[in-house]
Amino acid sequence: MVTDGADERPLGRPTKFNDETIGRLCTALSDGMPIKGSCVVAGIGVTTLNEWREKYPDLEERLSDAREQARLKALQAIKTAGEKDWRAYAEWLRLTFPADYRGSANKIEVNATASAASFVVTVEKQRELQERRRAALESLRRPNES
Repeated sequence: MVTDGADERPLGRPTKFNDETIGRLCTALSDGMPIKGSCVVAGIGVTTLNEWREKYPDLEERLSDAREQARLKALQAIKTAGEKDWRAYAEWLRLTFPADYRGSANKIEVNATASAASFVVTVEKQRELQERRRAALESLRRPNES
């Protein structure tokens, strides 16, 4: 840490990493907000959160727990909605947890086959082919003329 020498306080802006900030972040996540929106609510940037994730490994578990709480709320809402409009919660689950809630109906399978061929014909070969074509056409016309 860099200090100014007179007292042992670090120089620079104090960190926002504290229980209050993490609490606001986790509450927003558990209410179903995405990471970026939750960071805004907590008063931090996404970059700051990513740095904290590397620096404080225990934070990842708290974030994961908050997201699972949001998932549980959505699943309970779908269950209790019954005939009411539960589709918004289902869509939220598909968007927020794509690996878990996107079924095979959303997969697109594409198959393609292509081939290409090229060849070079010399002028002499071209003339020979044209002459053979002309002879073949004439032989076809002759039986019809009689």
